[in-house]
Amino acid sequence: MKSILPILLVFIWCVTTSATDTTIVFKKISHSDVFELAKKENKKVMLYFHFDGCGACVTMEKTAFKDKSVFEFFNSNFVNFEINTLKGEGLETNKIYNIKLHPTFLFFDSEGNELHRMVGIFSPEEFYMTAYKTLNSNRTLTKYKEQYNAGNRTADFLFDYAYILRDAYELDSTVVSEYLGAIEPKAYSLERNLRFIYEFCVHNHEIFIPFDHSAFSFLSNNADLFKEHFDIDQVDTRIVWILSNTMYKAIKEKDEKRFYQTIEIIKAYDKGEDYLFKENDGRVTAMISGKNLVLSSKLLFFEKMGDQSNYIKTLDQYTREIWNDASELNSFAWRIFVTAADDDFAKIKTAIQYSIRSIELKNSYSYNDTYACLLYKSGEKEKALLQAQKAIDIAKETGQNYDETQKLIDRINEEK
Repeated sequence: MKSILPILLVFIWCVTTSATDTTIVFKKISHSDVFELAKKENKKVMLYFHFDGCGACVTMEKTAFKDKSVFEFFNSNFVNFEINTLKGEGLETNKIYNIKLHPTFLFFDSEGNELHRMVGIFSPEEFYMTAYKTLNSNRTLTKYKEQYNAGNRTADFLFDYAYILRDAYELDSTVVSEYLGAIEPKAYSLERNLRFIYEFCVHNHEIFIPFDHSAFSFLSNNADLFKEHFDIDQVDTRIVWILSNTMYKAIKEKDEKRFYQTIEIIKAYDKGEDYLFKENDGRVTAMISGKNLVLSSKLLFFEKMGDQSNYIKTLDQYTREIWNDASELNSFAWRIFVTAADDDFAKIKTAIQYSIRSIELKNSYSYNDTYACLLYKSGEKEKALLQAQKAIDIAKETGQNYDETQKLIDRINEEK
């Protein structure tokens, strides 16, 4: 993501850390002594929850923790204490806090009252500024929750509250919807609102701004405006994510009107390329297949609606499109294996044809495994055994795990 809200840091805190410090220093004391030490030193408390092998934790330890401004600030103003939630004393200590996500950072006053929390990876600037705000009790998560529960629904408050909840991994679509409802649609084009819509239209892979919301219409109709500030492919990915979610819900509910509404818009994104969903820090966390998006969706729709005539016509089109694409052939064959009834021999036969073709194009382990599973589902168990063994032989040559194929062989032998 390209930054559209530059962060201006003003470091106004006098620090008195040791000249030899190169990272945040965690006190080597018992958890029961942490708050007493904080009272004695007149400091706040920061608890860091992690475990061995936590990649996100290591990232924070190598970046934010080692930033000079960060560690000077934390070492001067907090009693810092780390808790390995899967090891030693940390196992018992975490029973008090019940932390599930890592890394988690909890901030307390010296009396043990929780002020704020952060979950995940943060830049040094973000980590510093959030910690700095905890020194002002009115800027903490706890205080924002109190104001929200007291009925504060002003736009500026909701905007800030959404980001505070996001950092604490507690955001839901309600606050996002309330903020967008507190501003006029003409304000969507403001930079901070472009950022807000982009970041929260899909959050943790859930749809927070639905298809029928004016903010989604603005995003869809003004994609080029967003692309001036954010990665082009990620703007498209978020639009496709919402459209696909809406379309598959329409299929499930047999909502013909909504299905055709979304299918018309999604045609522009049927480009034959997969859509990789990236978080703001660049991590790829999900994918939507962009290959034959329209045809594959129509197949699901016509099948759900029981429209056999249109299903057969669409299947013929789809087959011609994917006949030389081993990956798509295998994916479609596997989908039939998973979804088709055991007595739906016509579908299973079609899937077998697709599977055979995929192997002709690329003789891989996974494609042979799909073929073996389909043979088993069709009742041809002896052929399935032979095909499963072929798949395992390829897996051994290529160093792939073949546990699932072995389970299929064991199941067939037990039935015999």
